[in-house]
Amino acid sequence: MEQNVPENYTYTQANRVKAHERFQKIYEKGRSYVDKYGVFYVLPSDNGQNQLGTAVGKRLGHAVLRNRVKRRMREVFRKEQARLNRKVSIVWVARQRLARAPYGVYEEVFQRLAKKAGLL
Repeated sequence: MEQNVPENYTYTQANRVKAHERFQKIYEKGRSYVDKYGVFYVLPSDNGQNQLGTAVGKRLGHAVLRNRVKRRMREVFRKEQARLNRKVSIVWVARQRLARAPYGVYEEVFQRLAKKAGLL
């Protein structure tokens, strides 16, 4: 059962920041935008696609909670990436407050930080 999903609403391997070196490059050379729920580090993309890396520290809670936070972050990015006005690599660092927040807050945080970064 194959679904017709527009390409700009997908989240593939090309949309992920996975390598430690790439995370470090984004942290060091990218600009940061801070919110009480998280931090965006933004750098122009190397591969011409929007990319997202998630950083959720162990202090936020147990593994199940951390993985839920990362899944929600990726889902918000998947839905919103088509609206971004340029191709960037983002590392989204979650803060403690985001871990217990409902899904709607994730969308608000992404939009607020993206506007701060001039991406929306």
